[in-house]
Amino acid sequence: MPATDAGAVRGDPRFLAPYDVRLRAGSPAPGAGVPVPGGGDRDLYGNPVPDPPNLGADQGRGK
Repeated sequence: MPATDAGAVRGDPRFLAPYDVRLRAGSPAPGAGVPVPGGGDRDLYGNPVPDPPNLGADQGRGK
């Protein structure tokens, strides 16, 4: 990510564990994504994709 990207999210995504990409409370990822045309309406875990979406595979955690 370019240093000049004002919308870049930096910091610990706060995953539950190294191999568990669900988000913990306090993650900067909820609501920080952009919609992907044709990306589907459910995440890896079956959660509905919010608008705006979260960064990553876990869409179940809100802001």
